[in-house]
Amino acid sequence: PLPAQPAPPAVDMTEPAQSAERRDTIEDALARLPRLDMVYKIPPGNSSDSDALSVLSTILSGGRSSRLYENVVRLKQLSTNVGTSAGQTRGPALFSFTATPLPGKTIEQLEAAIDEELDKVKNTPIADWEIDKARNSARTSFVSSLGSTLNRAIQLSQDAMFYNDPGRINGREDRIAKVTAADIQRVAKQYLIKTNRTVVITVPNPATPKGGF
Repeated sequence: PLPAQPAPPAVDMTEPAQSAERRDTIEDALARLPRLDMVYKIPPGNSSDSDALSVLSTILSGGRSSRLYENVVRLKQLSTNVGTSAGQTRGPALFSFTATPLPGKTIEQLEAAIDEELDKVKNTPIADWEIDKARNSARTSFVSSLGSTLNRAIQLSQDAMFYNDPGRINGREDRIAKVTAADIQRVAKQYLIKTNRTVVITVPNPATPKGGF
């Protein structure tokens, strides 16, 4: 017989805009190799730009024909892999880059090479085969994930909880298919800029054993 209480107010997930690059260096006693992490602030997962950012991530690091693998890993041999991901969250998300330099290479060389590829994707044409491959790869990855009952349940529950739209899962494939090269370059220019990023460099610093030399 107790009456329902008013719904609680929606949580404010907004964050102040970032106006300058942020950098930090962390010394890790357990690390064996240095590591570069770069993240850029992007909109929530239900933003109209979310799908373009997802396809952009595929162009940059999706497979051996991706730009970062071809130019940073294979040609310049700066790292064994450069990973990217476009976050899908209820509030502001992150577009992330993660890489570890090979022995004899530096974090500075690796960062400069990644920045060079970002400049290319922003300012030079994206070939038709490349955009087709990226869209197909992103769609394939999404459809494959739905083969698991657990993954479907997670996706449905997140769409319901995060965006109040459990049916959003049904439009994902079509939205990816509609992403154009112009969309990809626009979001790259808008979000992947230095004033909108945070760079964290982790360097090994083995702890000296007690009583050691």
